[in-house]
Amino acid sequence: MKKILAILFATVFLCACVPTPEQDAVKQKDTNVLIDTVKKEEQKDEQAQEQQGEAVSTPTPVKMQMPERFQCDFVTSDGAKIEGDVEIRVLTDSVFPMLRVERRSLTDAERLTLAKRFLHAEDLYIYQDVLDRRSVEDMIRGLLNEPTFEEYRKDYGMSTATTEDYEEFLAYRREQLAYWQEYYRNIPTDGSAMPFQKWDGTAPTGETTFIHIVTESEGRTNIAFQPNILVFRDDTGRVMEYTNPQSDRKKNAHAFGFNITDKPGVERIEQEDYDILHDGASVTPRAAAETILSYFDGLVDLCVDDIYWSNNADTDGDGAGVVGAYGYLVRLTPVYDGSAAPYINVYGIHPDRDEKELQYAPEWNYECVIAAVSTEGTPLSLAWYGTSKVTETISESTPLLPFDEIMRLFEQQVNRQLYGSGAKVQITGVKLGLFRIREKNSMETGLMVPAWIFGGTYYGADGDHREFSPLLVINAIDGSIIDWRKGY
Repeated sequence: MKKILAILFATVFLCACVPTPEQDAVKQKDTNVLIDTVKKEEQKDEQAQEQQGEAVSTPTPVKMQMPERFQCDFVTSDGAKIEGDVEIRVLTDSVFPMLRVERRSLTDAERLTLAKRFLHAEDLYIYQDVLDRRSVEDMIRGLLNEPTFEEYRKDYGMSTATTEDYEEFLAYRREQLAYWQEYYRNIPTDGSAMPFQKWDGTAPTGETTFIHIVTESEGRTNIAFQPNILVFRDDTGRVMEYTNPQSDRKKNAHAFGFNITDKPGVERIEQEDYDILHDGASVTPRAAAETILSYFDGLVDLCVDDIYWSNNADTDGDGAGVVGAYGYLVRLTPVYDGSAAPYINVYGIHPDRDEKELQYAPEWNYECVIAAVSTEGTPLSLAWYGTSKVTETISESTPLLPFDEIMRLFEQQVNRQLYGSGAKVQITGVKLGLFRIREKNSMETGLMVPAWIFGGTYYGADGDHREFSPLLVINAIDGSIIDWRKGY
């Protein structure tokens, strides 16, 4: 719930900060035009070198094209102060490619491998609440009582459903009926525990959003008190989550709690300090990150985006501010052809209202892994989102706008946003990395393009403050503003 509220607040807050300009700064771009621009620039460079009788030279690394730091200090037209002096993190040691990508699902073998690594067991099982015979009888009785088409449309809130929708609904109910009838036949009559089904790595289907994977073959221990893996249906945008509950319930630490970084006691660890023990820890930040990376070895190419010293304190409710456990928050992002994508603190993207054909499309989150690691180096919890695969290399070396032009666009866009007199925005991070934009009218394919990602903290005149990651995203090729919530 905290994560959902945080995302909703960020969306509402930013929408409130952005006025309705005469011309919208963020529109769905024709990605074919962007591709043509990149290819023409690439051909132009090659032709120029050929005309001069030169061999095609190795492109200058991006890090040598950009300054080391981003600095700004100005006041917007509505009286807000914008300031920052931070390192520019270029997420490649060479140049940025332009890639076409598409959504991918893990194979059964990949899911099984990762789950075995986290749960340290060869045999894994699908956890299910243990039901008695009477509960299952009631369930079967309800499934046998099939609604009519009219009842389905009225009682299930499906007023626009077609007969095909109705038949699909009945087919699913009948599958469930067969499952529970078999379950009922296998319930031991002597009162012993019902054995769990062995898991082969498959993801759930139908209306089942996720399944719990455990190491015990029967329901002797409540799911809340044993290590487990959540495996999600492919179209949810979530891949897998791991949780390792502690004996002290106050120390139960979900990655989402650690991932709230704008609360007391949380600090970002600089890269040059990754080999230094943090106060209260017996392992270094680098060791914590390498532990998490080791689980993904051979499955996906990831790198460290950021590491924080964090805690699992709630931000609202009765337990707000109460710290049960400290540890490292490790954020990992994917690497494509030697270039990395930055962490984006929005897990899913949302189609426009007029894109009706996309309203029910599967979510395709920005790929990332967030993990909480204990002070002793033990993984506490983890969440993995949004896998992709490269289907085409459009350009091996993408041309970038000069940094001076990016600065001009940054100031121009910040001036479009209404922060209010007396407010301040502190730029807390600037990254240049690969960012996925979706192709027009598609939630299945996209382009990985170089983009500038600005993070910042807003301080209101009333004392309120919020961290935004990102605050602003600028396409490094053509300077267009990217709305990370819509994916373009």
